[in-house]
Amino acid sequence: MEYFFGFADINHKFKQDLVEMMMDYGIEKYIIALEKVEGKKTHIATQGEHIHFVLNTDPKNFKRFKETLKNKYELSGKNGKTGKYAGWICKDKVKDEHKFMSYTMKDGNVVWKGFAEDEIKKLQDESYQKNDTLIDELMKWLKEFRPELKKEQEGTYLNHFQQPIYQSKYDLQKVEIEVLKFYMKKEKKICKSQIKNLTLTYLQLYMEDRFDAVDTIYHYCMNN
Repeated sequence: MEYFFGFADINHKFKQDLVEMMMDYGIEKYIIALEKVEGKKTHIATQGEHIHFVLNTDPKNFKRFKETLKNKYELSGKNGKTGKYAGWICKDKVKDEHKFMSYTMKDGNVVWKGFAEDEIKKLQDESYQKNDTLIDELMKWLKEFRPELKKEQEGTYLNHFQQPIYQSKYDLQKVEIEVLKFYMKKEKKICKSQIKNLTLTYLQLYMEDRFDAVDTIYHYCMNN
């Protein structure tokens, strides 16, 4: 028997159907967790609802279960026709099975079978919320600090000939510097493309007056 970890874009109303399906496949040890995200561009086809799986079974059984799940709930792939996706983690990439199981428990809305009561309690006690991530912390900091307004001079965009083409009241280089400083304080390595991507995330989704700064955001997109 082996552990298999993953998730699928399946609505919560099918919970009992999934339990019965696992019984049909002889999966006697499992955790399924019902989760829902709000206000994010994920799991759109299921209105934010999705289900995480921890399954303990043999590889052949898992393969048959996974295929049935795909067909029954029209899981066509990340960019497929239905927009409903199932993702399974390669076991070689799972360094800590206990940590994965604990993460699955984070929202508390779980159904389980085959685990001891004290084992489930330990997993629940050690579970954590994904919302409190490094990126969320960074975005919160940038929103409060607003480095784009703490400028010594206006930000200027140049064309390929190094001639000024646009001048903004926002100095977005200061946002990039704050992103770098934040990661250095956390003792995390970050590359140029990640700094640019996180800066753009802040500008498009979090900056307070982003709709008044569309021209600036556009020039940042096109010139970086």
